[in-house]
Amino acid sequence: MPTGKCKLCLQTKELQCSHLLPSSLYKKSRWENSRNPNPALLSGRGVVQTSNQIRDYVLCRDCEQLFSRNGECYTMSQVEHRGTFPLLNTLRAVAPTKVNAVFSWYDRKAVPRIDRDKLGYFASSVFWRASAHKWKDARTNVRLGACEERFRQYLLGQEPFPRNAVLMLVACTDAMAQNTFYLPSLGLKNEITMYTMQIRGLNFMMMIGESMTNAMRSLCCVTGADGWIVARSCRDKIVEAAQRIAAGRTASL
Repeated sequence: MPTGKCKLCLQTKELQCSHLLPSSLYKKSRWENSRNPNPALLSGRGVVQTSNQIRDYVLCRDCEQLFSRNGECYTMSQVEHRGTFPLLNTLRAVAPTKVNAVFSWYDRKAVPRIDRDKLGYFASSVFWRASAHKWKDARTNVRLGACEERFRQYLLGQEPFPRNAVLMLVACTDAMAQNTFYLPSLGLKNEITMYTMQIRGLNFMMMIGESMTNAMRSLCCVTGADGWIVARSCRDKIVEAAQRIAAGRTASL
């Protein structure tokens, strides 16, 4: 293992071979009964099935364990795998707090068992990793700007979740989204910049901007008083993301 400065704690230590996305996510996305069981990588050059994972020497062992303990292990236990989707099953076991034609909304009172802090920590760690390091063979276009340092301190437990950031979580009810994952990518960019990431049925949307309103902050699953989690079909969002990615970004399906 090489020695260098860990991107998270900023100390000079032996660096681990860190993953942008968890190795367990690739394992859960293999098609074991297929002739080629590897996940499919979608990019502007087309689709190829590969076992190659996006990784580099970025974090020390202590910080790797911090990421695993504070969010990754829990989140990977909640994604869809072989027909079972624990987080969505938890939502469907209770009545939604409110419903409209597209969305079913669940607050903390309806589903207190879901650990929003760990889900938020995991998503934040991936968005931060995409911004803080130039990963080989990955064009993520995630640039957290001034929030990058705030997220680093949040991930270390030194600061609260950044005030000018809102994380929304959607539990996808359709089979396409439940069998899809792709890298963090730019969704919209104006006064509020939005990044998205799909993790086998969990769709995370991170909004960042100095002009964040209180109404927008109330939607944050981490810091919002109600801790909203939304259930809906994400098929249209996956198709839209695939079109963006095919035009020049990369994602895994």
